[in-house]
Amino acid sequence: MSVTHQRKKDATREQIVKAAIQVFGGKSYLEASVSEIAQKAEVAEGTIYQHFKNKEDLLFFIPNDRTNAFCEGLELHLQGIQDARNKLAKFAWYYLYFFKTNPDYARIAMLELRVNRNFQKTNGYRLFRGWLKMLGDIIEQGQREGSVRNDMDPVIIRELLLGTLEHYVTRWLLKDESWDLLEFREQTIELIMNGIKPAGGDEAKTAAASKGAAEGRRSKVEPLKNKQMV
Repeated sequence: MSVTHQRKKDATREQIVKAAIQVFGGKSYLEASVSEIAQKAEVAEGTIYQHFKNKEDLLFFIPNDRTNAFCEGLELHLQGIQDARNKLAKFAWYYLYFFKTNPDYARIAMLELRVNRNFQKTNGYRLFRGWLKMLGDIIEQGQREGSVRNDMDPVIIRELLLGTLEHYVTRWLLKDESWDLLEFREQTIELIMNGIKPAGGDEAKTAAASKGAAEGRRSKVEPLKNKQMV
């Protein structure tokens, strides 16, 4: 296959995915049709089947593009931030900002993909969850620094943090986006950060003891790292 032909093929696929995000984001997956996506993408319906097996395959492919966009934006916003606490606060803000500015994808991710068991078996799901390592590394940095409590496994902290944000975004979607998702961002971030900070706020003492405690805890709960909790 020539480079020109491959570029044309990639461009067509991108055009189809963009149209699919608009269609799936505007109505439920069950209500959407391949013919409607083809019309929106301005391609023949058969062209879609040259790129994707079926409607579900197309739906599951969408996170490939959006996950890359999320990670690139997150890395950009984290540049220059050294301490874990501020990194986590920035992550929480960016998470809400990303879905606010990508409402069609937010509806797909929160209302369709997260509750689809078949999606969890796909490469798209692995990409969808792939950026969690970055978040986990930040949490472990905070435990070493003493700004994040070290009496809990970092996986638990990660899932609680994400659960709060995902619930907030989902409620926003179910209420027809009737309020500004970022309106209460400061209170939301403060709630999250207060929930994961060391008890009593004795960060210096926690930092001094955190390394040994974290290693001991990790040896006991290592299997948890291999489990998908959401």
